[in-house]
Amino acid sequence: MTRPESFGGVRAAVALSLVALLLVSLSLVSLTAAGGAHVSADDVTPGVDTNPGVESFSGSTDADRVARTDDDADAIRLRNEMARTDERGTVGVATRAEIPDRVTELEVTLLSVDTEAEVEADGFVPADGASDESVWEWDGETANPSLTYAIDANDTVEGDGPLAADGTYRFVDAGEWALVRTPRVGAAWSYTGQYEGQVRLERETVVAGEGVASQTMAFLGAHEEHVREAAGQRYRLIVPAAADPVATPEEVFGVFADASTALQVGARDGEVVAFAAPTGEVSWAVRGLQTGDADLWVRDEESVGTAADVWTHEYVHTRQAYRTEPSGRWITEASATHYAALFALERGAADFDEFETTLARGEREPDASAVLSDPTTWEGNADYTKGALVAGEIDRRLRAETDGAASLATVLRELNEADGPITNEDVLDAVEAAAAEGADAATAAEVRADTERLTTTEANAETWDRDDHAAAFGETPAQVGYELAEDGIRATGEYRNRTVARDPVELVVGESLEASVVASNTGGAAGSYDLSLSVDGEPVANRSGTLDAGAETVERFEHRFDSPGEYEVGIGSERLTVAVSEPARPRVRGVSTDRDRVTDGESVVATATVGNDASVPAGGEIEFRVDGETVATEPVRLDAGEEASIDREVTVSGAGDVTVSAAGPVDEASTTVTVEGDGPMSADDTPGFGPAVALVSTVVAGAALARRGRRGA
Repeated sequence: MTRPESFGGVRAAVALSLVALLLVSLSLVSLTAAGGAHVSADDVTPGVDTNPGVESFSGSTDADRVARTDDDADAIRLRNEMARTDERGTVGVATRAEIPDRVTELEVTLLSVDTEAEVEADGFVPADGASDESVWEWDGETANPSLTYAIDANDTVEGDGPLAADGTYRFVDAGEWALVRTPRVGAAWSYTGQYEGQVRLERETVVAGEGVASQTMAFLGAHEEHVREAAGQRYRLIVPAAADPVATPEEVFGVFADASTALQVGARDGEVVAFAAPTGEVSWAVRGLQTGDADLWVRDEESVGTAADVWTHEYVHTRQAYRTEPSGRWITEASATHYAALFALERGAADFDEFETTLARGEREPDASAVLSDPTTWEGNADYTKGALVAGEIDRRLRAETDGAASLATVLRELNEADGPITNEDVLDAVEAAAAEGADAATAAEVRADTERLTTTEANAETWDRDDHAAAFGETPAQVGYELAEDGIRATGEYRNRTVARDPVELVVGESLEASVVASNTGGAAGSYDLSLSVDGEPVANRSGTLDAGAETVERFEHRFDSPGEYEVGIGSERLTVAVSEPARPRVRGVSTDRDRVTDGESVVATATVGNDASVPAGGEIEFRVDGETVATEPVRLDAGEEASIDREVTVSGAGDVTVSAAGPVDEASTTVTVEGDGPMSADDTPGFGPAVALVSTVVAGAALARRGRRGA
C-alpha cells in the first residue's frame, strides 16, 4: 500500500496560519525576485517551515539524547516528546522549543492536535486571530517555551484491494503498546543578523520511556531493534515484544538489499525504518503501509517467500520520489506489485507459476476493463491488478525491444526526476524515451502507442509464457543509477574550495556549487545515462554517455550563483536546497606592528588579525590608518570560522605617539607607535651632548680664554 493521501484542508490551514506572520515580516524585509531576503544586519528576515514533520528530522529512542552541532546558535530546535497516557486511544506530546538569541518571533501550528483538545502552554500564547488552540505565538521572553497536549492514536479506514486485511486500523493504541503517527508541527519565524547566516529549523521526535520514533511513525512499548547496513542504505527493523514475526530480520534485510540493488531508479534514502506490526490483538485494515520518505510497517504474519511479498512492495514505495496527478496514479501501486512478484521470482522465493498467477489477476473483471488513467472507472483496485499486469508488460517489452538497455526501472528513474506531479502523459513520455535508448525511433513510438492504448482505454495486456519471460528477463538488464559522490557537494570561488554540508547548501553571492555524481550500471548489459543539472526547474547543464555492464563514471557539474535567494537544485533525482546570501562581514580582532619605536619617516609593518564568526564566508576591505587617515586598503576573503593575518607596510611621521589602526566594515582595532624626531640638530638634540655637557664645554672654553689673556699681559 502506498503513502496515505495528504490532507489538502490541513495544508490550506497551515498556509493561512503563516500568512499573518509573513505579512508582518514582509513589512520589514525586501524580498528579491529570486525569493530570498536581501537585508542589512539589523533587518528582520522571515523563515517558514513549509513541510512540517517531513524535512530536517532526526529520530531517537532516548528522550534524553539530543544531537548537538557547532551551529546550535543558528538553529531553532523543535523537540516532540511522545508518551503513553492513561486515556486509551491517545498519545501525549510535549513540543519544546530552543530559540536562538537572533530569533525575534516564532509561531507554531499544531497540525495533529484536535481543535477541541486542551493545550497547556508555557511561554506560548494563542496567536492573534486564531480560531482554535492549534496556532501559538512565542511570548518573546521564555527561554525554552513548550506546549503539552494529546493527539489521537487511532486511525481507521475500510480496507480494500489486494493488500487489504480484515480490520480497520492503520495506526492504533493497543493498550500495552501503540503504533502511531508522529505529531506534525508547522513553524514560521523571524530573525535578525542576515550577515551572520540564516536561522534554520531542526526537528527531533523522541519517545519518553520505551519506544522509538522515526520520521512519520512511532512505536511506544517494549521492543527490539535490529540494524543492518547494505546496498548503500541503513535498515532499522523494530520488532515489538508483542509481535511474532514470520520473517526473520535477516530475511527482511535481504529483500530490502536485493530490491535496493535492482532498483536503479534514483537516489536511495540514507535510512529505511520498518516496524513489524503485531497482529495478536489488532485487526489491521491493510497488510502494510508506507509513509513519509522511508518509513513503513508490515504485519508480523507476512513472510518474504511469496510473489505477493508485502515487505518488498512497501520498500519499493520508498524509492518512488515522484508525486502524481490522478491520471498517473496507477503507476505507483502497479510498479510496486509487479516488482514484488518479479524480485520474489528472481531470488527463488516464488516460481514462475506463482509470478504468472499474481499478474493474471489483472485479466479478471471488473478490473480488466478499467481505464488506468481514469481512476473514476475503477470499481475495485485496478492499479494493483490490471496496473501490475500492464507495468509488467511495459517492463518485458522494453527489455525485449532494447536488448536489455532499458526496463521499467528506466521509466521510474525518469519519473523520479520530474519537477512536478506526474500525469499519464509523463508516463508515456518516459516509456518512449526508455525505448529510444536501445531501439530506433519507430520502435520507440510503437512501444509508446501500445502503452497509451493499455492505459487510456479498456484494452488489456496478457500474461506471457516461460519462454517469452526468459527471452526478456533472462539477462539482467542495464541498471543505471545515480548518486552523489561521498564528498560530492563543494563550494568553490574566491572564498573557499571545499566540501560543504547539503541540508541546505549555504553559499554566498559569487560562489559556485560544484556537484560530483556517480553514474553506475549494476546490470548485465550496456546502458545509457542522461544527467541534467536544473535550478528552480530550469535545466542549466547536461551530461550523457554509455556505461558497460558493471561500469561507473563520475560526472561533475558547476553553477555560479550571483543573486541572493533560496534555490532548488536538481541533479538527476537528487534535490538540494541552496541558500545564497550576501557575504558576512569580517571582524577585526586586533592589530600589531613589528616595532613600537621608530624615527620620523620610517615604516612599520602593521599586522591586522581578522576573523569570521558567521556560518557563511565573509568578504570586505580592511583599511590601514595612521592617526585616522587611511594609507592603505587590503581585500579580505574568509571561509566560515576562519581567521587570518594581513600585513601592510605603512609610513609613520611626526613626533610622539602615532596611532596605527586597522578598520573593517563593522569594527576597528588600534595600537601606538612612538616616533622620534629627525630635524636639524641643535646643542640640545646633538647625539651625546645634553645640557650638562654643553655647560661644561662653555666653562672649559672660558678658562682657555682667560689663560690666553694672561699670556699676553
